[in-house]
Amino acid sequence: MFENETSFPLVAVIVVTYNSSKYVLETLESVKSQTYRNIELIVTDDCSKDDTREICEKWLDENQERFVRTSLIVPEKNTGISGNCNRGLSAVNSEWVKIIAGDDILEDFALSEYMKFVLSDSDIKFVSCQVTVFSDVAEKCSLITSSEEVFDTPVKKQFKYLLTRGNFIIGASMFFNVNIARKIGGFDERFPMIDDYPFFVRVYKEGYRFYLLKIPLVRYRVHGDNASLSNNSLFAESSSRFYDAVIPSLLFENRMFLHYWHSKIIVLKKRFPKDKGIVNKIIRITLSLFSPVYYYTGLMRLFGGDDGGRS
Repeated sequence: MFENETSFPLVAVIVVTYNSSKYVLETLESVKSQTYRNIELIVTDDCSKDDTREICEKWLDENQERFVRTSLIVPEKNTGISGNCNRGLSAVNSEWVKIIAGDDILEDFALSEYMKFVLSDSDIKFVSCQVTVFSDVAEKCSLITSSEEVFDTPVKKQFKYLLTRGNFIIGASMFFNVNIARKIGGFDERFPMIDDYPFFVRVYKEGYRFYLLKIPLVRYRVHGDNASLSNNSLFAESSSRFYDAVIPSLLFENRMFLHYWHSKIIVLKKRFPKDKGIVNKIIRITLSLFSPVYYYTGLMRLFGGDDGGRS
């Protein structure tokens, strides 16, 4: 449908990098290999300490004729993933965008499939897809997908699930409408090391939803430097601050009072790390006893059920 054509909508690919010199050429080559032709390519680097910038600069210079336009963004100071994504988003001239980390890979047909999907229904503004997880060390690959059963539920129930059960959308899979993303405020820079979960909450809070495309379009590379997989204190801090600052208030606004009370208990339990002695363990257990969700989930596990975010 889109092969070798430039008359179709312009699509932006934003490659976000930080110390990505080992893998970024594979990422860039996967963008170059897209069957979809009408692409603008933006690389935004978050002050890498290695030679990522030089590698990208050289590659863009050698391959710029493949794209409608190319751009390399380098800020004066490191801002984290959310700020890096926003810099790329602010530079986009197209209606649709795919953000990819500088160590992941797009399947050759990825943008064609994304665009076929969004153009099939005008209601579709945010898309998730299946993702192939791979490692340079292990030969095996595995296919993961966002929770299909959740996507089949009404948008309000999806939002409830997002608030009460956690993120059900794969960050590496997202493809979305640029104008709406800007309208809702883009990525929340208060939490610099987590770009996806706060963004998804903003999407659902504003009444939009993600649609699931059941095709593997992205390859997610697992390695020791993945922000969410490595022992990254900045990631843990951003995640904790996001949960404490955003989730409880949204639970209250949406009249999920039992989960609101449960969230406040979780925030309180964080003051008593479980690895800091027996007294802290006792306090944490005692606090859990005051949560109605604690009893409900316990009963559901006992009887082999799943609350599905309904409580």
